[in-house]
Amino acid sequence: MKRTCEILMVLILATSFKLPGNDYPIPPKTRELMFYIQRNHNSNTVVYEANFDDIGQLVKDEPLKVEWIRYDEEGQRKELTYIQGWYAYGVKWKKQKDKENNYVVELVAHKDRKLWLEQNGPFKAKVYTFINNQYSELDHLYIQADNSGVWPKVEYIELFGNDTKTGSNTYEKYYNQ
Repeated sequence: MKRTCEILMVLILATSFKLPGNDYPIPPKTRELMFYIQRNHNSNTVVYEANFDDIGQLVKDEPLKVEWIRYDEEGQRKELTYIQGWYAYGVKWKKQKDKENNYVVELVAHKDRKLWLEQNGPFKAKVYTFINNQYSELDHLYIQADNSGVWPKVEYIELFGNDTKTGSNTYEKYYNQ
């Protein structure tokens, strides 16, 4: 867990350190948006989107696309830098053997938490994980970090989702030890 939080610090170096208020913009809900990450540094948001082909199937070599929405600039989209993709916000995936178009996904900075990208129809996919021991559709993550030192330090990470059985909100917060 400590290593996970340390790796997340790398992402902070490439961003400005404006502290936003409580009014973070929420990325538009599209059929492609699977989940997103926001941080206390600014309102720029990392979005994770399903990569569908022309007939609505997940693209096997890249089922998820990851990029910034740079709300603090002009809201434009930008690719992650190499360092951000390799150490902080990137993803790795492996096809599930027993299910067509389903993948086990891991965030490169948080390998301990497994995510499952599941497709259940053309242009229909969702990402699931366990949030507070409940199997949930993942909505977003929030990262709180202290910027007072030379290197930012992740203080905690929050996960938000919806229980797949009840539809109720799920939430988990864990601290960097």
